[in-house]
Amino acid sequence: MSFDLSAIDPLRAGRIAPEPPAARKAADAGFADTLKAQADAVRVDAIPAAPPKAVMEEVLAAQRAIEEMHSRGRTLHFEMDAGRVKILLQDLDGNTLRRIPASEALEISSGKKVE
Repeated sequence: MSFDLSAIDPLRAGRIAPEPPAARKAADAGFADTLKAQADAVRVDAIPAAPPKAVMEEVLAAQRAIEEMHSRGRTLHFEMDAGRVKILLQDLDGNTLRRIPASEALEISSGKKVE
């Protein structure tokens, strides 16, 4: 499974975002009106500078699990099939060894031992 995150550029989004109407009106207004317009303008920083520590710990745990599976010659493959997620356990050559039901995958992610 792969995700291409290279297309996400938060700096570019800031450069191409249209100026809010309140800011345009403020350019023609007086000083007090400009301050009020800036205070009323809402700015949301959707992308934090760094993920929270708990998130990074989970990402690293997932990475260790992937490396362990790979060292045993196994990978997980996720694909959509008629609107449903299909999870396949494969060897490193891409041969499907087993299909894992989504319900079982959820149980495993909740702590059930893998047999």
